[in-house]
Amino acid sequence: MELKEVLSENGIEFTYYDISLDFGALKRFLKIRDTNPLYIPVKEGGRVGIPTVILDNEVMLGLEDEQIEELMNNR
Repeated sequence: MELKEVLSENGIEFTYYDISLDFGALKRFLKIRDTNPLYIPVKEGGRVGIPTVILDNEVMLGLEDEQIEELMNNR
């Protein structure tokens, strides 16, 4: 199941940007990906780094189940 579906089903508010449809969002994502060391192994492995989550100004590659549970408890 996609992350956006999990968040929606659990009533967690978020803003979703589809970088395949929004050129501005793509540029913002690429700037983050190209300047954040979190993405070094991602790029070395030939991957893109999606989904990217920005939560409280922290960049993450997706969310773990525990993080989703924490978001549910804090809404």
